[in-house]
Amino acid sequence: MNKLSVLSVGIALGVTLALMSMLCALAFAIWPDATLDFFGAFTHGLDLSAVKSTAPMSPGRIVYGVLGIGVVGLVAGVVYASIYNVVATGSR
Repeated sequence: MNKLSVLSVGIALGVTLALMSMLCALAFAIWPDATLDFFGAFTHGLDLSAVKSTAPMSPGRIVYGVLGIGVVGLVAGVVYASIYNVVATGSR
């Protein structure tokens, strides 16, 4: 098996999660109740309206969340690719 580029996988996952976070923020800004209902379906019907924030969305908080999830994705991608490379090398 080919080795994965650790940094490339990290960057790809980080950017992907950041983009998904931006899409989620946009959906929540346009359709807040429908977005909560949609994500409630992921949790098998858990009512997320109880945790709905009453504070308005601010651009700074959105950027903070997007950057935060991007960094988490970068780290997760680096860890994933590193483990993949060890496992793939060891299985030969």
